[in-house]
Amino acid sequence: MDFYQSNMRVLKSNNKKLYNIIQNYSESEKIVINNSTDSEIEYVIKDLENNINIYVEKAKSGDYTIRVEAKDKDLYFHSKYNPTREAKKKVEKFKAKEKKQVFALGFGLGYSLNELASKNKYDRIIIIEPFMSIFYTALNFIDLSELLKSNNVVFVIGSTNSLFDVVRKYFSLTLEKELSFLEQSPSHKLFEAEYKKIYKHLREGINYKKVKLTTDINSTRKWRNNIIANLPYIFKSPKADDFFNEFKGIPAICVSAGPSLDKNINDIKKAEGKAIIMCVGTSLKPLLKNGIEPDIVVSMDGNKANFEHFKDINNIPDSYLFAEKANHYMIQQKWHDKQVFFTMKRNFSGWVENLKGNYTPIQTGGTVAHSMVDLAYKMGADPIILAGQDLAYAGGKTHASGTTYENQKSNNQDLIEVDGIKGDKVLTSKAFMTMLSYFNNYFSKRPGRQYIDATEGGAKINNTEIKTMKDAIEEFCDKDININVKELLENKFKEVKPEFPQDKLVNAIKDLLQELDQAIELSNKQLSLIKKMENKVKHSNDLSDIQSDKFKTELKTLENEIKSLKNVKYCTERILIIESMKYKEVKSKYYINQIKKFKEETKYYRSYRVKYIEELKKCRNLIKKLYTKPKNGEGIA
Repeated sequence: MDFYQSNMRVLKSNNKKLYNIIQNYSESEKIVINNSTDSEIEYVIKDLENNINIYVEKAKSGDYTIRVEAKDKDLYFHSKYNPTREAKKKVEKFKAKEKKQVFALGFGLGYSLNELASKNKYDRIIIIEPFMSIFYTALNFIDLSELLKSNNVVFVIGSTNSLFDVVRKYFSLTLEKELSFLEQSPSHKLFEAEYKKIYKHLREGINYKKVKLTTDINSTRKWRNNIIANLPYIFKSPKADDFFNEFKGIPAICVSAGPSLDKNINDIKKAEGKAIIMCVGTSLKPLLKNGIEPDIVVSMDGNKANFEHFKDINNIPDSYLFAEKANHYMIQQKWHDKQVFFTMKRNFSGWVENLKGNYTPIQTGGTVAHSMVDLAYKMGADPIILAGQDLAYAGGKTHASGTTYENQKSNNQDLIEVDGIKGDKVLTSKAFMTMLSYFNNYFSKRPGRQYIDATEGGAKINNTEIKTMKDAIEEFCDKDININVKELLENKFKEVKPEFPQDKLVNAIKDLLQELDQAIELSNKQLSLIKKMENKVKHSNDLSDIQSDKFKTELKTLENEIKSLKNVKYCTERILIIESMKYKEVKSKYYINQIKKFKEETKYYRSYRVKYIEELKKCRNLIKKLYTKPKNGEGIA
């Protein structure tokens, strides 16, 4: 047990959170370390929480190995002869490539992971060990200092509830970052059910990232354009941050538009004034039709289809519109002055925040319902009551009556069976399944509040209490509480409504237009260089003949000048991800023929720059159209 203190010192410096978890674990009654009376066993470690025995033995080489006993099985986790040599062979066979992303499933004593860390040929390694006792054993008997120091390693030890969040945060879904799994095989054999659950969490997280990347690529230009169009509203409206923790202990009813809303929509009216009634855009029309005026309407979608939920509303309710900065601009134009903005850090948000200050990001799992719940949470609401949150199909219907999608039917192909709130099985889609996984994870990470599922139908959401809407309102909203939610909202809105100087916005827009012109000019110079070089390289078989190094230097100098323009990046961020990925993939590829490699790199760089100029011109033209004063004097710049 020579290494515990030295490993803990490193952990304390590099990962204080994990250090505190281990420290508390070592002082608990969950783990016991005893000397062994058996001559072949040095220590016996008892994991009392999971009924696991870990026998620490010396291998023939003098290194430690462990034999783990659980579930009536007994397995060695490492070689009884030479664990270090075994790990070297395993990692050599694994063939860790540059920029590879690795999920290491099972820690054992960490021999393979120490060896992998020494190679330093990975972009990120996420280590998952579901049993704290096994990791704790390794800390005691193996020098893990280099592994624990690495900034590229993420540890998920003990509870695996955070896996979905870890994948969302650290896993990069790009062409040049290959994904691999390094398994501790004996762990998987001994704890098969636990690792099946881990793989399920990983699949959910990776699927979420895939959906998100596709959405980002298809939508980022819209988000940017909407933020540009919404600038006058954003700068004269409060931030959602101003309302955080202002409604502590007040119930929030979060109304989505699932088909079960038809069952209890009339009950919601009884909560007016005694709960914050929040809804998404899709459920606004059904509420208004039933005489219910929500306190807050939440909208975040920048697609024109989102405007359909608002287009036919002749009399806009006296509700507050909490909108993402990239919400479709026609919604902001239709609404009155009671607008509040939040962010999901979409592209061009950074430009706004440079002028107006930071906005706290609102969580989303791909649907406005998630953002609505996160807003309720950040505002301090308790309990949070869900309505119309089916995440499944009822009689083939996808949405409640009165919504834009009321006649839409589910496609019965590729549907998945999940647990329903009544203990039955219900059908859902992959998209709904991703949303359900997000809610399950969200509520599990925030245990300090009550979450009530009053949908009365659909899929079971973990960590919620199932009640009817009538019972939920009687329990939480029928009390004699001296509050007036509308008055609280109105007073706070008046208090925090900003007075932003218009000349500051005008000057910022002028500066941005100037930088865009400069970036376009510099990029065109790059294209001229590339064109000349491509003509040269047609007639050459040797890089030295065409002065390729000089060309690269000139190209890089111009690129650095473009990068020095601090605001231009906000016009292209996340829009050119495919072009960028293709170029990086070609750069990282090995070519025997270096002339061919040079041609390919130049071709893809040119393609990237052409798209780059196109995007800058689109952005510049939109800003000029909206904010540059024409001859008739309209506009703000």
